[in-house]
Amino acid sequence: MQVRDPVVLTTTLPRFLRTGDRGAVQLEFDNVEGAAGDYNVVVSGEGAVKIDGDKAHKLTLAAKQRGRVTVPVSAGGAGASVIDVSVSGPNGFTLDRAYALNVRPATQTVTRRTVQALAKGQTLTIDRDMFADFVPGTGRATLSVSVSSSLDAASLLHALDIYPFACSEQLTSRAIAMLYLNDLGNEAQQAVSGDVRPRINDAIARLMARQDSNGSFGLWSVGGNDVWLDAYVTDFLTRARERGFQVPATGFKLALDYLRNYVATAPDPSKNGGSDLAYALYVLARNGAAPIGDLRYIADVQIGQIATPVAKGQIAAALGMLGDKSRADRVYNDALAALPVKPTLVNFSRADYGSPLRDAAALVTLASEGRAPARTIDNAIARVDAARAQFSFTSTQEDAWLVLAASTLAKQTSAIALDVNGAKHKGALYRSFNTAALAQPLKLTNDGTGKVQAVVSVSGAPITPEPAADHGFKIERSYFTLEGQPSDPSHATQNQRFVVVLKVTEPQPQYGRVVLADYLPAGFEIDNPHLVSSGDTGTLAWITDAATPVHSEFRDDRFTAAFERSKSSPPVFTVAYVVRAVSPGHYVLPQAFVEDMYRPDRFGRTATGTVDITAAK
Repeated sequence: MQVRDPVVLTTTLPRFLRTGDRGAVQLEFDNVEGAAGDYNVVVSGEGAVKIDGDKAHKLTLAAKQRGRVTVPVSAGGAGASVIDVSVSGPNGFTLDRAYALNVRPATQTVTRRTVQALAKGQTLTIDRDMFADFVPGTGRATLSVSVSSSLDAASLLHALDIYPFACSEQLTSRAIAMLYLNDLGNEAQQAVSGDVRPRINDAIARLMARQDSNGSFGLWSVGGNDVWLDAYVTDFLTRARERGFQVPATGFKLALDYLRNYVATAPDPSKNGGSDLAYALYVLARNGAAPIGDLRYIADVQIGQIATPVAKGQIAAALGMLGDKSRADRVYNDALAALPVKPTLVNFSRADYGSPLRDAAALVTLASEGRAPARTIDNAIARVDAARAQFSFTSTQEDAWLVLAASTLAKQTSAIALDVNGAKHKGALYRSFNTAALAQPLKLTNDGTGKVQAVVSVSGAPITPEPAADHGFKIERSYFTLEGQPSDPSHATQNQRFVVVLKVTEPQPQYGRVVLADYLPAGFEIDNPHLVSSGDTGTLAWITDAATPVHSEFRDDRFTAAFERSKSSPPVFTVAYVVRAVSPGHYVLPQAFVEDMYRPDRFGRTATGTVDITAAK
């Protein structure tokens, strides 16, 4: 039996809108079996979408006739929105439909971080004025109060939560930090969206899907030859198992076997610095499977050849877990000595995803977990603070280890005494707020005897776009016809196709894991990803300096490509893809940007623009 409405409604609307866009919703009516007459159509918007012009329309339909109503819409603010359509007609006919339409910000998220020391009796007030220059619906503030301004766990968790990419390191960093939310207090969970446990389980599943049959993990896909990454993922899986999460037994055993095999055949630390070896030994020790003889030999003979502070800290922690505390404490001191007291901001990435800040935060974590002498931990915290002062931007690797460091020190903050809007609070405080949560200002007073550090981070999409910028990278976005002739996307016709060419210049090429993202205007969609497969220019032979990414994604709202760069890489590289104009309207053309994922102070971005798409005739 066939059941259908006597008057069939087919609705066509943009896949999404961005703040400031103006588009249209097309309502197509087919009077299949309904009565002839006048049909009243009322359209309304909820959330960030607004109906422009008349909300009520009259449509006269004869029997078997079709008709159309075009409803102009615009986007203000951001967030999940709904378009409601209500139809009434002859013989009591009614029809109600609701259509979800997501409104996304047209500008990239920015974060502003301020630190204020509060002496006894001093008060800090936080109110919604801090969101004034952000697109409504995008603002978020975090507050961290502790003895160290560097271990602002609330803002670090939020940064990990909103990071837009998902390589295996980033998946692991986000999930490993979430494992320790309970150690930071219930309020810390406000800094991440959704229920944490399913998200950790999802990260485990996604990482296991990237494991090769030999036990290794790929950065973007299945398998690879990055032992440090293998150890990091297996470290997370180990910690997840310790906290009651289910990790596939076969895959976990494969991961441990891979690290065990590497340790058996690893190059001498004098040849490669031993970073991979040190982390592999640490993970094996955490699982009770490390060769204690190898660890003691490294500690006694080769510790000077271990290249990084974090690697030395991992050797120390492994020794401690296997019961050799005297050697462990000595090597912890070696790791501390390797951390600069006054670090300088290096201008290159490292193969182990690290930096002086990451190394210092990891040493605090490892030494605290391993019950190293208090003096070692206190001096490591001072190194964290010194390094944090040099960093305006942090990577996911740094964020994760800073969260872990904060969690290991949580019990040491019990002396903190605060008054929060009249309520007494003991210990470190981590909170997150949106605009609604600050309907009334929050007043925070230090009721303790010692000084505390209050860190307020405010993030959101700015109403006024950030200007184009070149900081280590310059990115240029150009549009062409499929034949290679320059084309202007600001005046496009529905169904017109463009080749988008993104040209990146790195004046001084260096090692780095680089990601490029180009966010689409709402009226465009990516057309036939196989035609230009992220650097494989295929039939578009006119594209020059094309580079092949190690990973690419073609999403409804953006094109993303990842590259591995080295000192020998060419200074200029390009990548291209094809888009089609699909939805008539006026749209914001967002910025494209490129960054070194583990040196995020090295980045470039384009300016914004506009796109007008006229309907095809």
